[in-house]
Amino acid sequence: MRVKPVRPTESGEVVVRFARQLARLERDARAELGLAADQGPVRIPVAVNADSLATWFLPALTRVPQDPPICFELHREDEAHTTALLREGQVMAAVTSSPDPVAGCTVRRLGLARYRAVAAPGFVARHLTGFLAEDLREAPIVTFDRRDGLQDAFVRSLTRGRSSAGRIRHLVPTSDGFRDAVAFGLGWGMVPEPQAEPLLRSGRLVELAPERPWTSRCTGSSGSWTRPPCPRSPRWWRRPPPKRC
Repeated sequence: MRVKPVRPTESGEVVVRFARQLARLERDARAELGLAADQGPVRIPVAVNADSLATWFLPALTRVPQDPPICFELHREDEAHTTALLREGQVMAAVTSSPDPVAGCTVRRLGLARYRAVAAPGFVARHLTGFLAEDLREAPIVTFDRRDGLQDAFVRSLTRGRSSAGRIRHLVPTSDGFRDAVAFGLGWGMVPEPQAEPLLRSGRLVELAPERPWTSRCTGSSGSWTRPPCPRSPRWWRRPPPKRC
């Protein structure tokens, strides 16, 4: 496709994805037949979102058998867009919020990711003194990047779809940095439950709507694990992560 940077066409993406799957199958077959020379470790590129990286994903990788040796190549992307990398053939697997499999792949449900709408006590005293749904329409927010629609979705749930979150938006593109920005009072935000709970207990954060916990499907916000089929796929493809995504 004649664009900058150069990208394959839709047909080309199918060919690239198939070629990578075929190369993996050939390598596995040669190894089982005893024909493979030492080709080094297997490289497995995986697309995963930042909140999964900061919570359950890396501990899950430590349980992967290393026979044969495996090198992980992690691509960070929003969970709503990780399947695009899979479709383009850039990765072999993806943590995604989409339940729909990419052609030639399968999907496994991982679980649910829980978020808390939180803010620092001082921020609440300055910006959230009235009716919560109305105040959140104007209060500053912290977002991960321009694709992060979690805060907007939460406000829409409070206002029955009439409004989104405020226009003052601080973009903080790391999971730990996002949590810290909220704790320092730059804005309110939706923080993964495992990251929010210690700060809620210590009093550094206040939950804005305890009666409305937010569950996202993947983060993997509800997690779906998408992988190309392979007769000798390592066992970790089939093993779900801890329930606390």
